[in-house]
Amino acid sequence: MKKILFILILTILVGCEKDDGNDLIGNNGSLNHAELGFELDEPDVILNELSKGNLDSTINSIFLVMYGNTYRKWEFEYLENTNTVDKMTFYLPHYQGCEKNIYQFNYNSSQNIETVVSTRTNTCNEFEVIKSYSFNYNQNGLLKSIFMDNEFTVQEYYIGYYPNGKVKEIWWDSRGSGDNVDFSVQRYYYDVEYNNVVRMEKEISGNTHIYKYEYDNRQNPFKGFFIAYGIFIPYVGHSYLSLNNVSSITENRFSNTNDNEFTYPYDFEYSPSNDLIRYRDIEDERVYHINQ
Repeated sequence: MKKILFILILTILVGCEKDDGNDLIGNNGSLNHAELGFELDEPDVILNELSKGNLDSTINSIFLVMYGNTYRKWEFEYLENTNTVDKMTFYLPHYQGCEKNIYQFNYNSSQNIETVVSTRTNTCNEFEVIKSYSFNYNQNGLLKSIFMDNEFTVQEYYIGYYPNGKVKEIWWDSRGSGDNVDFSVQRYYYDVEYNNVVRMEKEISGNTHIYKYEYDNRQNPFKGFFIAYGIFIPYVGHSYLSLNNVSSITENRFSNTNDNEFTYPYDFEYSPSNDLIRYRDIEDERVYHINQ
């Protein structure tokens, strides 16, 4: 039961891409983006870690086995002679080859992501859903927000920073026509070297969830690879912000009178050349195979 609860919370955190076609049921008008109403901290140094679109280019694909018999797959293409992702193709498990989602990355003159266009097609049910993710910068080239737009839904992500350029907090909201604006926030706390997120506090719908992370000493191949929480990508902890791989997550959930703490360990496997080739939760309910 604890494991099921954790998976549900993790699914909310990373925002699995909807795979039931419900995002076709939408509104009859346009949706405008909401502002926070206050200014977030800006850094002294601009790193823009979330907008590089980088992934280890030796990774050709990632295959996820869930609960023993459910599958997901990602395939990657890169700009020539770089670690910069050009295209990601995501295959959903239960359409028997009917459906895929292609994410096309576009970059600005500073080599930061400008847009990511998602085209989801299902040849069996004959539908197509297009979403556009725009990365928005201020006059100094600092990533300030990420917006997702399509005919039926919008998402906003507003980003605050520590002085050294590391991400401090992300405020986000996702809604359809008629929904109220309800921002949630995730705040990040790092180790003394600012290499890894050791604590994350998530406030959503009046509840606070606290996550603590422990790490191995190996390089995390997913650092910096982020589009939005609406994108289901290989994920353990805050891999897009941390240098090393999360070896365990301790969750402390506060919800009204509930106060529960659980720890979930992860196991990592490496090739003889120290490349990450497989990782899993300790109960083998989610096993990621990295193909190079």
